[in-house]
Amino acid sequence: MVKFGTGGWRAVIAEEFTFNNVRRVAQAVALYLEEIGQAHKPVVVGHDLRFLSGRFSRSLAEILVHNGIQVWFIEQVVPTPMLMYAVDQEGLAMGIMVTASHNPSEYNGLKIIVEGGKDAPVEVTNRLEEICSTIPDLQAPPLSFTDALAQGKIVEYSNKNEYIDSLLAQIDTQAVQALNFRVLFNPMFGVAKDIMAMCLASLRCSVDLINAGRDTMFGQRAPTPSRESLQDMEYMMKQGRYHIGIATDGDSDRIGLYDEKGNYIEANEILKLLYYYLKAYRGENGGLVRNVTTSHVLDRIAHSFGEPAYEVPVGFKHISSKMDEENLLLGGESSGGLKIRGHVNGKDGILAALLAVEMLAKTGKSLSQLLDEINKRYGTLHFGEVNLHYHPQDRTRLDQILIKDKYTPTLPWKVEKTSYQDGVKFYFNNDTWFSIRFSGTEPILRLAYETNTPQEAEQLKASVFSDSYLNLPPQEGAI
Repeated sequence: MVKFGTGGWRAVIAEEFTFNNVRRVAQAVALYLEEIGQAHKPVVVGHDLRFLSGRFSRSLAEILVHNGIQVWFIEQVVPTPMLMYAVDQEGLAMGIMVTASHNPSEYNGLKIIVEGGKDAPVEVTNRLEEICSTIPDLQAPPLSFTDALAQGKIVEYSNKNEYIDSLLAQIDTQAVQALNFRVLFNPMFGVAKDIMAMCLASLRCSVDLINAGRDTMFGQRAPTPSRESLQDMEYMMKQGRYHIGIATDGDSDRIGLYDEKGNYIEANEILKLLYYYLKAYRGENGGLVRNVTTSHVLDRIAHSFGEPAYEVPVGFKHISSKMDEENLLLGGESSGGLKIRGHVNGKDGILAALLAVEMLAKTGKSLSQLLDEINKRYGTLHFGEVNLHYHPQDRTRLDQILIKDKYTPTLPWKVEKTSYQDGVKFYFNNDTWFSIRFSGTEPILRLAYETNTPQEAEQLKASVFSDSYLNLPPQEGAI
């Protein structure tokens, strides 16, 4: 079964992510493009470094060609934001990226990019699911990838130079070049290595690389820039040889940072840093949008500059849509993805990283000094997450209790407001909150919260997990 979630369709390789299902999605894309009168336009196809991603992308291309659609095929591995940039700049109706982004190595997936270089909205992915359900098993078409390439029905395409130029155009290159920053970069065995290295070299940074080769097991870790997955990087950063440490996830749309002391910078703090820098130092106008599980301190920063702050469901398509609707300056999520107005129409970890380097140059301050400045001005909240794996029967039961029956679990404080726009979120006072939602990419129940202190966080978790009616699964991997 093909089911699109918050970040495309992702599934375990050989279980649901099979060549047959990939062909069915490609056929659904072809039929959908015909429905909307866009089948005459090429479709750009790219892939990451996961197991069989190159083969899967070729299968996609063969089916599209079989339906009379020309394919622009990116042979070298490509960051997702670079493919999004291609769809936008070339005026295409659609692009397809073979990636499971930050998911564990046993997963692969497809991200559908629509006109304007945006993540496909729900109405598009719902229609693709409907069409997929009507398509029987498909064999490889008679015309192979190699023959289609020879006949010009598949064209090799690259927009690497244009994408790099577009990134550097967003940065004050002279300010950075003057300072010779020392950078440790960790692409996490993903696709950002070449692009980031070229950009940092253009900025005259001295760069050391780790985890830069291909490893389809991602070093036995999920390629997500969480502190747990970056311990080797943290060890190197603690030596104090670098001004900044940068990590990007498997397809380069998420970012992780370390400061000059080797302290891990949480994703919420990255958003606070960059938004505050854009407002206080670059003097740019515009509010922000965040998802339901992202820090409310961002709202405090926006309001201090007389700007609005919006909350949307998880899924970057909601952030991009709200940014376009309200002409916002920044949109972000607590998982490390963010978008800055004026560039790619989705999250871009590479641009975010380069902007962080510019921030050091233009302010003359370190990451730790800037964070201290923000925290003194706006205060702090304690953010945390707990991820709980569940079985299908748990999903049905918990969904019934929390969403349909609107049951409120045992909570230690008075609930001032409850929202059901994405799972359930309970709002307390002074920007504190607690949410429960189902992951859109993995069978995981995500609990997130923001409290005044770590002690309050422990009180909240103890209260929720003692609720016998909810009967939550055992805790696995508090983040």
